[in-house]
Amino acid sequence: MKSICNLGVWCISIQQLDAMHLDANFHSLLRAIVHALENPMGSLSTTFEGIQAVMKLANQLHEKMRDTSSTWAPSIYRRLISTDKRLRDMCERCLLKISSVLFPPPLDLSKVLVADMRTTLLPGMKELLINGQKIQTIQAWGWFIRLLGPYAVKNRHLVNEMLKVPEQTFSDGDPQLLIASLVSWEGLIDALIQPPTRAPETNAVDQPHIQHAKTYERNDNQTEDEISKGVRLIMMPLVGILSSKCNVSVHSSCLNTWCYLLHKLDVSINCPSILKTAWEPIFDTVFRVGPNSKIILLWNVCLDLLDDFILTKHKGVDLDLDNLLSCQLSPKIPGTADPISDKCSWKHYAIKWLPWNLNHLDFCMKMIHIVLSHEVNSSACHAALRIFRSVLRGVRNVLRNLSINYDKVMSCLNVVLQSVKGIFEGVNSENCEIDDNSCATSLHFAVAVIEGLEPSILGSPLYKVELDLKYIDHLKSVDENKHAGLLRAQLTAYKDMVLPIVYLIILYFCGVFKSTSNGSGSEFILQETSRYFKFVLLSFEPSEILHPIIGLFYKHVGYEYLRIWAAVAGSLTEYIDEVKDISHLKLQSDIPSCLAVCQLFSYPFAVCSSPQRVMMTESTAVQKSSNISFHSQIKLELEHAFEAWKSLYACVYHASSLDSSTSNSFVDDILLKLNDYLFENTRELESCVSTKPSNDTWNHDFHFLFGNVVVCVLEHITTSGSGSGGSKDRDGNHHKRPGNSKHSLEIAARFMTLSWKMAETNPPTGLTLISRVFSTLVHFLGCLHLKEDILSFIQIISSPLLLWLSSAKLPCEDITHRLQLLWSETLYSLQRSHPPIEYNSYFLKLQAPLLEKTLDHPNPFISESTITFWNSTYADEINLDYPQSLLPILDKLTRNQRLNLSKRNHPSSAPQRYRVMATQRRSSKRVEFVEDKGKLFPCLKRRRQELTQHQKEVRRAQQGRERDCNGHGPGIRTYTTVDFSQGNGESQDSQEIRDAEAILEMLKRSG
Repeated sequence: MKSICNLGVWCISIQQLDAMHLDANFHSLLRAIVHALENPMGSLSTTFEGIQAVMKLANQLHEKMRDTSSTWAPSIYRRLISTDKRLRDMCERCLLKISSVLFPPPLDLSKVLVADMRTTLLPGMKELLINGQKIQTIQAWGWFIRLLGPYAVKNRHLVNEMLKVPEQTFSDGDPQLLIASLVSWEGLIDALIQPPTRAPETNAVDQPHIQHAKTYERNDNQTEDEISKGVRLIMMPLVGILSSKCNVSVHSSCLNTWCYLLHKLDVSINCPSILKTAWEPIFDTVFRVGPNSKIILLWNVCLDLLDDFILTKHKGVDLDLDNLLSCQLSPKIPGTADPISDKCSWKHYAIKWLPWNLNHLDFCMKMIHIVLSHEVNSSACHAALRIFRSVLRGVRNVLRNLSINYDKVMSCLNVVLQSVKGIFEGVNSENCEIDDNSCATSLHFAVAVIEGLEPSILGSPLYKVELDLKYIDHLKSVDENKHAGLLRAQLTAYKDMVLPIVYLIILYFCGVFKSTSNGSGSEFILQETSRYFKFVLLSFEPSEILHPIIGLFYKHVGYEYLRIWAAVAGSLTEYIDEVKDISHLKLQSDIPSCLAVCQLFSYPFAVCSSPQRVMMTESTAVQKSSNISFHSQIKLELEHAFEAWKSLYACVYHASSLDSSTSNSFVDDILLKLNDYLFENTRELESCVSTKPSNDTWNHDFHFLFGNVVVCVLEHITTSGSGSGGSKDRDGNHHKRPGNSKHSLEIAARFMTLSWKMAETNPPTGLTLISRVFSTLVHFLGCLHLKEDILSFIQIISSPLLLWLSSAKLPCEDITHRLQLLWSETLYSLQRSHPPIEYNSYFLKLQAPLLEKTLDHPNPFISESTITFWNSTYADEINLDYPQSLLPILDKLTRNQRLNLSKRNHPSSAPQRYRVMATQRRSSKRVEFVEDKGKLFPCLKRRRQELTQHQKEVRRAQQGRERDCNGHGPGIRTYTTVDFSQGNGESQDSQEIRDAEAILEMLKRSG
């Protein structure tokens, strides 16, 4: 009987019978096969042949075998709890081969299984557990729960009993048992998670963002809540294993089971509640541990999976739902698994994503915060930044859709900005130690938003957000009100409504300022700041960007922030160089166009003029850790800041000269505002210098910066060749008027005044810089040719120049030399002016203070230059009204034969009766008597007055002879019209005059 049975079922399995013949005799063949499977003889070979016949019929008569599975399948799955390993293996292989016939299991089969489970299978599994055959038991359990299928939901009590089996196996620490349990756990996934069926697709393509619940329905009316309950049950052991210290193979198998769950969830994975249930526990567990060497596999896999989830969701925003994205797990995932066992190899499960939905934004942001929740390190920061950039790509695509309303846009912006704010505050918290890497990474999140979202969104005035940064709220500058008042700086306040881009910029620079104040600001961060700020200027309206940044600078007034200022100034320089246009820096019509740029130019002066900041800066960590002295470090910072100032000014000056709409007005406005600001600061500094004659560091820092700026401004005027208007001189040369000279000279004049007061009251410092300024002024003055420009120079510089010329003793020889050159060039410029200057009484009155100090200056070079100038100019003029202050000096110099006065301007009543002419002999001159002036100029006739004794003697010397002498011969006294102006007063000169006879005798001898 055994042989006949074996032969029968063998013939069924081995014979090449077509499906038509098998179908005609299906029921007869099925009875035979079931008999063989039942195997009343206990023959292993008979069971084997019966299993082979089942696989043959399942391959050819798929539908009939599925419909009758409740008849033949129990004979196979009951063998899974057999003590005979060979029998168990044969049955398991068979079930694997015919799984497409059995799954999902028909209801009739599930009902039969439920009956068997209660009677024989569940007790059999318990017995195997008692015997220590846990792996065999959990493998059988996996097949049973899978065959139970959706019917398990209706038999919760039975399922709870069955779950006691994996409860024992998952608590075991044996890696092989855990891996077997995880593989069998996939059977529970099949039982609890059912694939969806398509619902009518009305308007599916037209509305790509509709909820999946409106497009898909599930079998058996399975609701989202039911799915969530099943997922929570499935996730419990997975989370437990991932949070335990299992080996890599167990973790790999666990992740494989989890990915199978994601695959089975199908489009339900897009539901926010499922994301929270199926995704969040795993990510939370893995990401909170961090990327250490023990779980680096889990870390990388979760990152790859999350990144794939985000990236694939926004690749096809307008995809037809008939072609749902089927996301294959990243191909690098299988390669990351530890090749311990073939059972641990990764499977590739297709995961279906619906198009991006803003409902997933909160979930993604939460995952990013979890990645950064533990100790901050470079791997975690880079991973979080990678995910964040992927999220921003999705957000950007969604916001491009015109169906997104205003409220959703604002909600999205708030979520993104609050996330960046949370990251910034987390990294910069008091309990978190700040280093360059963590600080730089936190700044990169703000940059990522600016690079990732559309400028039309971030820069739109429609989407203003509240500036809720606590850092701003607690920030108070010592001189904040002072600088704000002088420069009209718009200091952005806490809770102000600002543009999203302004929010991000302030957030970014708060991080930069924070890192610098804590001593962690590195050169790398400053370079990134410069690159980032240039990108912002190119992408948005510069005038909207500069004001909040400048306002933030004036809340951070200190030497340690000059490097940040230099980075910003460098970015603005590169921006202007690239666009070759400064019109973008203009503001509204009611605000000067240069205001923002001027405030930027003035910041280094604000730092130097704030003594309180020095005390604060001295305690910073960056200075404490430096081997350079504090003051030397300040000098280096100032030099670096000035180089940035100089480059920015040169760039603005050049761009302004190219802009025909602004010409030089833009630079004029800048210099005007800078001059006004310096006026207030220098007034305070001059007062402080007078009251504190000691060598205060901050005074000299301001002086250093001030002087270099003066040199820079004047040199650009003299070397650029820019200007407007002009005219031709007497030689036909055309001269342009230099642009921006007035305000530049006013700034230079303030520097000269400050330098003089510092030189008078403090020990001499900055002497080289003062000499450079004098030398630059000389060169500047040498470039002036037009009368208007020269007179403007004299008018502006006269006051400080007078101070220096009045000094009893100058600090050093070089300054003395430069001052001599400046005064000499001043006098020469007046003589070469075009058109010529009229040396009349009015102009003399203007020059009187300077001439009073220089005509009889103790420095011979200055006095001789001035006397020469006088003799070449005023001495040839008539009808001069001499200022009262000059009379003593003129009297002294004329009586000493050094200075000439206008003869026709002489107040004497007697006209000149002779003239003096030079001869070939150096020691003699010709004296010729002239006609009576009264005959030539009747208008000059006056009533004859009584002559003094001295005048009579002079008259006798002038009468009756015409000798080749002018009173300059040996022993002869020279007489001028001054001798006739003596009146009746006695003078020393009149007492020394020889009588008339002696004079005539001398004339004879010399003849």
